[in-house]
Amino acid sequence: MENKQDFMQGSIPVKLIGFMFPILGALILQAMYSAVDLMIVGRFGTTAGISGVSTGSNIINLVTFSVGGLAMGVTVLIGRYLGEERSDRIGQAIGGVICFFLALSVVLTVLLLVFARPIAVLM
Repeated sequence: MENKQDFMQGSIPVKLIGFMFPILGALILQAMYSAVDLMIVGRFGTTAGISGVSTGSNIINLVTFSVGGLAMGVTVLIGRYLGEERSDRIGQAIGGVICFFLALSVVLTVLLLVFARPIAVLM
């Protein structure tokens, strides 16, 4: 028996809720990760360390949510190709997105490492 998710038929609210849970889980895990960082630094570090972790978490969240927004835009494109039944274009879109996000990750890594101090001072 094939377990296939079809977002074109059935109840829209049920499909959206089912789609929402993995995203909500990822956001909760991100918040827990930041909270654990603050707990560890708060227990063993200084107030300056707590401030640094808090500032760093905000910057990382900004980058993570921006990249996540770009990824959501890609899902719209893939959904369009699915709706148009143009499965040949889906592979091209996914390949292009993988290359784009690979390049973006290298660029963001370099930028954040080079400009870590100026960003922290601005924060």
